[in-house]
Amino acid sequence: MSDSPVEPIEDNLEVAMNAVADTIVPTRKSKTGSTPGDPASKQVLLRATDLDHQRWKDAADFHNISMAEFIRNACNEKAKEVLDCSHPTNMRRFYPWANVCLQCGMKIVTENQRARKPRAERGK
Repeated sequence: MSDSPVEPIEDNLEVAMNAVADTIVPTRKSKTGSTPGDPASKQVLLRATDLDHQRWKDAADFHNISMAEFIRNACNEKAKEVLDCSHPTNMRRFYPWANVCLQCGMKIVTENQRARKPRAERGK
């Protein structure tokens, strides 16, 4: 036996996915209508039944977008419901540093408002 440390053995599926990912260029279909910018570069392994896969593919084809774009859109919409305040703007209190929703208490920092460091980090 050797005294050298043993490297962890990667899962066969991960090795295969990495080999495929190294040979392809991440792209989006040009007909999706999504804004140009950085291509989607992170991969998410998703297990689905044959029926789910076919339904998602049919739905994506109906909208004339790739299945990856369809899944991204569905996930982003669900994340928006969970993470973003959806209450009307008349339910907000406006401060110079942020807007605060009076219904859910979420602090909403807009693009033109700078994010401020917490008092402890500012040196008081």
